[in-house]
Amino acid sequence: MDHCVGGGASGTFEDLKTLPNANPPHRPNGIYLVRFRNTPATGKHPHFIRGYGMQGGSAPEFNLGAPGIGAEYKKAVKQGTYTVSLGAFGESLANFDNFCEIDPNLKDAWGIPALRISMAHGKNEAALMRDAGGAAAEMLEEAGAKNIQLTTRRGSAGHGDPRSGHSAYGERSKKSVLNPFCQSHDISNLVVADGSGFISSGCQNPTLTMMAICVRASDHLIDRFRRNEV
Repeated sequence: MDHCVGGGASGTFEDLKTLPNANPPHRPNGIYLVRFRNTPATGKHPHFIRGYGMQGGSAPEFNLGAPGIGAEYKKAVKQGTYTVSLGAFGESLANFDNFCEIDPNLKDAWGIPALRISMAHGKNEAALMRDAGGAAAEMLEEAGAKNIQLTTRRGSAGHGDPRSGHSAYGERSKKSVLNPFCQSHDISNLVVADGSGFISSGCQNPTLTMMAICVRASDHLIDRFRRNEV
């Protein structure tokens, strides 16, 4: 799985007097809006479960069609505007119709059979992106943006980062690949300590969670070494 993306909006702020500039940096970082749907504070949404966060930022729009030449042209080109955009990263739910298998024909450069991934987002992800587009446009309008453009489409699978899943954690081997310590149920000396075990993408960046899981798995592995189990 990956994050579902596609919903969001952008708009221009004509009262922002700072002229567009191609020389970085002119902002400390981007924008991040934490999840605000289906929380204890906002209650249950009628059309979908879980939620999405929003990432955004600003970008200059130069007046590339300005007339003139030389210094006057350079000055005219900068008489543009800044566009501020918000894009949603939504949670991708676990789905047994999404799976990985060994490709029977395709091999990599070393002759090893390649992995074939079958994955698609579902109705819940589509509902998240429809809501995200409207919410982003509403926030930009309240902030004073003009020329607002919104998208409510659900992007294709594989367009969100990072990828995760395909080796789910669980207590029982019948429904999972890894135990809670990232150890394979079938191969005792195989440990997969990354985002493979996630059964949901969440809506936030999972990197710190992956690091924490890796540390926990490593600590458990060291303990197994001490007990001569490895």
